[in-house]
This record gives sequence, structure tokens and C-alpha cells, in this order.
Amino acid sequence: MAIQIHTFTLEDISLNMDIFASLIGDYTEATLPEPYPQIIKTELEVLPEYVKIKGGYRIIENFELSTGENNILINGLSFHTGHQVIKYLKNAEKLAFYICTAGEGITRRSQELINKGLLVEGYITDMLGSIIVEEAMNNIHRELKKRMEQEYFHVSNRYSPGYCNWNVSEQHKLFSLFPPEFCGVTLTTGALMSPIKSVSGVIGIGKEIKFHKYICDACSDVNCIYRNKRNL
Repeated sequence: MAIQIHTFTLEDISLNMDIFASLIGDYTEATLPEPYPQIIKTELEVLPEYVKIKGGYRIIENFELSTGENNILINGLSFHTGHQVIKYLKNAEKLAFYICTAGEGITRRSQELINKGLLVEGYITDMLGSIIVEEAMNNIHRELKKRMEQEYFHVSNRYSPGYCNWNVSEQHKLFSLFPPEFCGVTLTTGALMSPIKSVSGVIGIGKEIKFHKYICDACSDVNCIYRNKRNL
């Protein structure tokens, strides 16, 4: 199946500011204390000049999935995802690999603020960048879900190298499934994505696939800022 690509403006992204507030502390958007609301308002007015949100996915139908070996074999590429990811993908009939980015501008804006000594503003902008790319990927995930429902398929949660004991070095294999610099995202030799505010991974598709509202207990990354907060 052909690769699907989506582009978004900041207006296309529905930012859940309750999530942002909870990452700051025990707050909601309504109870978030100053100066945070004013800084957020200012940055959201500025950020449209900096963001370049783009993402897409490729659906793979020919693959072999081994629960015993905890791997996925695609055209000679062996993805060693670990038992946690395999467990959730075991009923997959198709796999949608994805890459999405908010662009390099948000990180540049954050660094500009920090260089001016505006550390709180820089920190908030950096966090907004993380939320923006995740929400953009939520949009793509929902589009995929609706598309697959027309074929009576369900979709799984998103699973990424670097999480759930899936080694981040396998980003190189994942990126090889896409054209070079897909959506403007590249990898370092250490498998880190550039721009920084980017995400990648795989989604399972199948008639017996299930979406799990909360899967954080199955993930080993206790530092994920979306732990126990991500919903589709």
C-alpha cells in the first residue's frame, strides 16, 4: 500500500492543556498558576511561525511475526521488539509503521529563549513541542483507525523503538522502510531522530487487535512524560 502523508498547521492540533498542566504539577488547565498561562498563550501565538508538522505511515501486509523469538520479519529485516510489543501485536494482520515530526523550529525557539536567560519560557516551549508532535500523531492514528474500520479492522496502540524494551537502535531498520529523510526526519548514528520533536513506531491492524487504554505498566520507560496520560 502506498505511503500516506499528512501535514498540519498548529490550528489543526487540539492541544490537551490538562495534560500539560499535570506535567507541571498537580494542576488542571483551569488551576494552572501564573506565569504559566501567560507564557503558554504567548508561545502559542508565536509558534505557528516555527512549527512544520508532518507525518505519515506505511502499511505492511507481508510479514512474519514470531512470538517465540519476539521478532517481526519484513523482507529480510528482523525487528527484535521484545515480548511486550509482540504480545500486543500477535493478532496483527497488517502493520502500519509511522514517522511524524513537529519540525526543528520548536527546538530552535526553545533554545533562543534559553540563550536569553528565559529558562522557564524555554522549558515550556520545549514541552509544548513534545505535546504538539504527539497530538499530531494522534490525528494520524485516528485517521488510520477510521480508514481501517471501513475494512472491519481494529488498530492497536502505538509502539516505538526505545520503549517497552524495544532497542532504540532498531530505528535504523524502521527508517529503511521509508524514503530517505521522510517528512524531513533523519537519524544520527546513535539512532536519535532529528528534528528532536519527532516520533516513530508501529501500529498493529487486525480483526482481533485490541486498543488498550492504559498500557503504561507494560512499558519500562518510567521517564515518559505521557506515562498514564496517552489516549487515542
